[in-house]
Amino acid sequence: MDRLRRIPIWTWLALGAAARAAFALSLGGRIIQIDEGAFDVAAWNLAATHSFGPLGSSGAPLAPFLFSLCYTLGHYPLRPRLLQAVISTATAWMIGRAARDLTGSERTGRLALALSCVYPFFIYWSGVLMSETLYTAFIVWGTWELGRSLKGLAGAGGAARAGLALGLAGVTRPEGAYIWAVIWLVAAGGCAARRWSWKAWAAAALCWVLPILGWCGRNYATMGSFAVDLHGGSTLLHGTMFLDENEIDTSVAVAAMEREPFYQQALRLPPAERDKELSRKAFEFMREHPKTVLRQWGRKFVNFWRFYPRQDKAFIESTLSHPGAGFSRSALVAISLCFEPWLIMLGIAGLALLTWADRHLFPMPLFLLGTLGIHLITVSQMRYRLPVTPWLIVGASWLICERLLPRAREERPRTGP
Repeated sequence: MDRLRRIPIWTWLALGAAARAAFALSLGGRIIQIDEGAFDVAAWNLAATHSFGPLGSSGAPLAPFLFSLCYTLGHYPLRPRLLQAVISTATAWMIGRAARDLTGSERTGRLALALSCVYPFFIYWSGVLMSETLYTAFIVWGTWELGRSLKGLAGAGGAARAGLALGLAGVTRPEGAYIWAVIWLVAAGGCAARRWSWKAWAAAALCWVLPILGWCGRNYATMGSFAVDLHGGSTLLHGTMFLDENEIDTSVAVAAMEREPFYQQALRLPPAERDKELSRKAFEFMREHPKTVLRQWGRKFVNFWRFYPRQDKAFIESTLSHPGAGFSRSALVAISLCFEPWLIMLGIAGLALLTWADRHLFPMPLFLLGTLGIHLITVSQMRYRLPVTPWLIVGASWLICERLLPRAREERPRTGP
């Protein structure tokens, strides 16, 4: 740890930025994930037409909007990839600062920064034009600011910045809006117990809700539904009635769902009514098949906490699908096993002990549990763990620095001349 302390922070940031930029340059203008193609089309459409899409388009807007800014000079995916490399590097810096501020340990902050700069899946997803990198950045920024406010290190201004960042996270990925709505209610309990000021809570809640209300208002005006997103029904069905097909590939689940008479009838409905009908069908399946649903939750729990990517999954290789990004399956397994097992186990243990020692840090484990809960109900993959990984890094870094490793030599008692 003494050697780590002697390495300047800028060295780690330069290494992280170089790795992210190199990966982005290696991809160039290629699309490597099927879902990435949808974000790319939405961004190019926004840049070309200044519209979020035709009537019925309701997806969270912030990631396509960010990418569209890079398409004003023409359609070339390398530009938004390089922008995400900058965002991901800045996120690594924020993780280090959050670890230092929230744990009170300089060593923990430096180790968290180093791990965040070299963590391979932060590097990988910084090169993929989807919402993962931007969502993670807003979550880290908001949770860091909120933790500082809860600990009395920042006032209402810090709480307002936290609310704004977490509100922007909610219009980057809708699950963020639902998870943080619950966390704000828990935080209100802290205000009632006089552990946090109502003024700070009100500032945070107001700044959080404004971006979400703005997008919900747009969806209400265009589709008659005051909702962040209108894809929840189909996602619930993929995670319940069509989970077996979804485990093969999303396209297989979509094809199976489209063959069902109830889905054909739902297609005749307006978007808002269609989403309600599909959600109703998913919850009906859950009520009628409780044992099946419990087994499904077990499978999705394993998928969420996997140590390495599934080896039995048939990846479709096409012009829009190269998920390995040039790496073999065995290479991806080897890379994963270098980080995931110890990071998950030490991260969970460290986060639990850290939160027990300082109850002001409750948003971190609650966000982890909320994210896990969302994906037990819907669909689950390793990549959905990415937004909680910063707090696993913080927990693991704190446990290593403050519990598992001895203090620096100058802090040990001398035993000789």
